Amino acid sequence: MYSALAPLVGALITLMNGLNSRFSAIAGSLAAVLFIHLAGLAAVSVALLLKREARQPGRLPFYYYLGGFIGVGTVFSNNYAFGILGASLTVSLALLGQTLFSVLIDATGLLGRKKYPLSLRSAPSLLLAVAGVAVMSGGHWRADILAMAAALAAGAFPALSFALNSELGRKIGVLRSTRTNYVVGLVTTSLIVALVKPDIAVLLRSVAAAGPFLALGGGCMGVVVVTSMNLIFPRIRAFSATLLVFSGQAFAGILIEFTQGGSLEWKKLLGTLLLLAGLAMNTFVSKHNSRSGNEA
Repeated sequence: MYSALAPLVGALITLMNGLNSRFSAIAGSLAAVLFIHLAGLAAVSVALLLKREARQPGRLPFYYYLGGFIGVGTVFSNNYAFGILGASLTVSLALLGQTLFSVLIDATGLLGRKKYPLSLRSAPSLLLAVAGVAVMSGGHWRADILAMAAALAAGAFPALSFALNSELGRKIGVLRSTRTNYVVGLVTTSLIVALVKPDIAVLLRSVAAAGPFLALGGGCMGVVVVTSMNLIFPRIRAFSATLLVFSGQAFAGILIEFTQGGSLEWKKLLGTLLLLAGLAMNTFVSKHNSRSGNEA
């Protein structure tokens, strides 16, 4: 069930990113990030009034609460890379960073997750995934090291944020974890606003110009995404979750562009199919290794 839910979450992320990008284009990145967190916090607070959650006793390490901080870093890393590298290369490198970091999460059992040790049998599936990333880039590689590092970080950060938020959700409840994500993200963004010192009147006018649908829509969708990933991420491999979510994102993006009169982007389609082939091969190898271990 959770594997089937992951691509649907990916499709929702595509819709959310479309709203947020339009909001950012009108209101500016800083105002958009600030109000997305405000809207998300309001939405999840209402949800918590309707549904109470049990909490495990005991104190947790501070880093369990850093998912929202890392989420803000994702936005600014992605914006920086996008401005220099363009869309195709930024998305491809971000996916590569997310894939490699999810493999690291599985191999190390980060935050007490179940370990899935690497083996030579996993190499072909990883190579297929990397090949899919290369095809999706369209060959538009640029050797700007700092921007490429930012794009890789923009991919690795969400995987780490998902891991932190989902493990926090296991301790304090899924909705509470989502609320914590938005509280920490809002505090982080507010500190950036305090440092940058923008004209608040201009900021508010830009948000008003975007309208309530853009100002509230992305934040409310984000609550559904974060809450869903809090449920999905602890229950399937990080590698599988990453590729399934991104496949949903890619197919939704291709479908939206095609229905709006655009041409079918075969490179994105082929790259996505290679990613799914890598996922299928990795799943097969994992099941084979599991059966071999049980027989031993």
